[in-house]
Amino acid sequence: MTTRITGLSNSGLDTDALVKNLMQAQRAKYDKLNQQKIQSEWKKADYNTLNTAISSFRNTTVFNFKLSSSLNPVRAESTDQTKVTATANATATTFTHALNVTTLATGASMASSGTAVWSAPAADTTVNINGTNIAVKATDTAYDFVSTINNTAGLNVKANYDATLNKFFLYSTDMGGTAKIDLTANAGAEKTLLDNLQLNTGTAVTGTNSVFTLDGVSSASLGITGNTFTVSGVKYNLKATGTASVAVSSDTDKVIANVKSFIDSYNTMLGTINSELSEARYKDYLPLTEEQKAAMKDSDITAWEVKAKSGLFRNDSILSTLSYAMRDNVSAQITGLTGTYTSASSIGITTGAYSEKGKLYLDEDKLRKALEADPEIVQKMFGTIGSSTSTNGIATRLSDSLQTAIDKIKVEGGTTASAASDFTSSLGKKINDYAKSMLTMDKRLKEMEDNYYTKFSKMETALTKLNSQSSWLTQQLGG
Repeated sequence: MTTRITGLSNSGLDTDALVKNLMQAQRAKYDKLNQQKIQSEWKKADYNTLNTAISSFRNTTVFNFKLSSSLNPVRAESTDQTKVTATANATATTFTHALNVTTLATGASMASSGTAVWSAPAADTTVNINGTNIAVKATDTAYDFVSTINNTAGLNVKANYDATLNKFFLYSTDMGGTAKIDLTANAGAEKTLLDNLQLNTGTAVTGTNSVFTLDGVSSASLGITGNTFTVSGVKYNLKATGTASVAVSSDTDKVIANVKSFIDSYNTMLGTINSELSEARYKDYLPLTEEQKAAMKDSDITAWEVKAKSGLFRNDSILSTLSYAMRDNVSAQITGLTGTYTSASSIGITTGAYSEKGKLYLDEDKLRKALEADPEIVQKMFGTIGSSTSTNGIATRLSDSLQTAIDKIKVEGGTTASAASDFTSSLGKKINDYAKSMLTMDKRLKEMEDNYYTKFSKMETALTKLNSQSSWLTQQLGG
């Protein structure tokens, strides 16, 4: 270990100040490396944040806008909702369906034939409902028995005990001829339990099938037995016997609402990218050293770092390419379409002033008019039409461009904000290289500093010796 003489010495020199000044130029090189490392860490973290936002936009907004449910939503309206209600999914075709209900489906039900008396078995036992054993404990109450039945998965039966009426009730959860309640019990405790509840055993109770025609086709031919069923993308819920029509049509209002939501999300994403690209860069504001921070107020440090972090992505090539691609994805004509509507602008989706850098606006009246002329135009405009970029719809183009940017960001900034385990991305490797160089330089600087102190120590020793000899000589001459 180097012995250091610090402060004022026999020579009158301030050793610490001299060594500090001598090391200052060398430390500046170390500080520059550290500042470059910090800037790279900031950029890597920001890339990660951007990549998360871009991925979320692609995997939610853009992906959802490639689905028929977003591009071509339909609705079903019943002429008599007391007879039938209906909803339609994206696979439903525009059509008016005719329905004639003769009989509604019923479920199976069973109730105590007389006064129900709960008497728990002397020992744990089981009763069988629809082929499933139901456990009954000796300590159970009537409500425990009800709870066990209601919580048995796949039983398709629910129970209820009415203490006021002294009745026990069982209901099937499904409807139609397949719905049943079948109680079986062996002689003994199980049989006694059910007999006390005045419930029939050995005879299954079943429901009845619905009977109707849909567009002239009978329910039997369709294989439908219940009151709720789906045919050709339309879900019907029968309410009463009689006739009604169910009209399936394009839901224009929902299409417009979906387009507006898409544009809002698109503008937010593009705005974030453009903001990063145009953010001011303050080259004189480098990351602060610990020594600089020690001499500053917290508020001043915060203000400084805001400027130091500003503009890290100014004119970034990955984001610039993505920004232009997004604008082109929306504005470029889709050659797979013919006729009046072949571009976003033709259905009312346009960009604003040049200074707004691609921000989209919607003319709702123009879009509504286009939907009236062609209810599927938004689906055609945004979905996948062909195999080439020019024939692909807007959402498909966007998805591809966003994925390209995501892949490039991963190459440049990796998949995490930290560089601790990232040795493959460009920034990850750069940060780790900076860290290694700083370790090597720090070791060399410590050796250099120790060397300076050693030299000063030797000088002080020599001066002390010289002073001692001079004093002795003076004494000798004087004597």
